[in-house]
Amino acid sequence: MFKNHKYYVGHHSDDLVFGYTKRTNGISNYPSESFNMALYIGDDSTNVHHHQSLLSEEIGFDRESFVMPVQGHDNHVYEVTKNDCGTNIDILTDNIHNIDALYTYDRDVLLAMNYADCTPIYIYSVENSFIGLVHAGWKGTKKEVLKKLLDHYDGDLNDLRVVIGVTINSDYYEVDDNVINETFKVPDHAVKRIGDGKYLLDLKAVNKTEALEYGIKEEHIHVTPLGTESDDFFSFRLEKGNTGRALGFIGRKTID
Repeated sequence: MFKNHKYYVGHHSDDLVFGYTKRTNGISNYPSESFNMALYIGDDSTNVHHHQSLLSEEIGFDRESFVMPVQGHDNHVYEVTKNDCGTNIDILTDNIHNIDALYTYDRDVLLAMNYADCTPIYIYSVENSFIGLVHAGWKGTKKEVLKKLLDHYDGDLNDLRVVIGVTINSDYYEVDDNVINETFKVPDHAVKRIGDGKYLLDLKAVNKTEALEYGIKEEHIHVTPLGTESDDFFSFRLEKGNTGRALGFIGRKTID
């Protein structure tokens, strides 16, 4: 499902593309020669625009078709239309704020968000043009942001496919009692106690469980083993915040 391309790992067919950008082959200093895709970390915006253009050429979506929110680590959902194209691509604006889940029924629109450990979740219908993208860190996962997005699909759940993407894997994601508490429904198989008040958390497993609870069939859920602990990707946790951000994205083209 996640094939290796020059600037990203992901899926690319005639009408559907989704993926997650790599850290290599770029010109940013976050760190050196990295493919940073975020405008908000102090990088020169011309670097980010250059990377956007390179990705655009590879996936066949114009930069002007990209739509990005300003994320809030919450569970708010926004419906994107073609009128939103270009939002927060050249510069950050006051539009689409505190949003961590996007969906659209419009084609020729690329939904996009920044990541550096949190879980990108891609949703698409095999029967209509619906696509969705979720940004699920532990806060958004705790607030069931994936389920909030699925609430907005008006078709048969059996038509949906859910792909859980590149995330920091559990062996590298240590959390404490502030995360693992009685208000966070974490299945037993998704958490491992490693010491006094310390745990290893599997965000992929939690979000897969939430998809199953919502009614998505297991055979319609794909979980990639790829993790941000790899040198191919940015990791906010492992690099102590001194790093760039990837772009998770999904879009559907008009087929003539």
